[in-house]
Amino acid sequence: MSAANDNKLAYGIEEAAQAISVGKSTIWRWIHDGRVKTIKLGGRTLIRREELMRLLDEAA
Repeated sequence: MSAANDNKLAYGIEEAAQAISVGKSTIWRWIHDGRVKTIKLGGRTLIRREELMRLLDEAA
């Protein structure tokens, strides 16, 4: 995952989807299902890097 190799603290929905190779609709579904925790910042929905890493660990 590219998130492991950069200094970003959080990702927008599209960036998160690209980082873990899923579609944006999958990310939104996971958010609505409570599987992914998000933060709101200036009207944006962001996913912390650690949350993406947790998702990958669960899938492994």
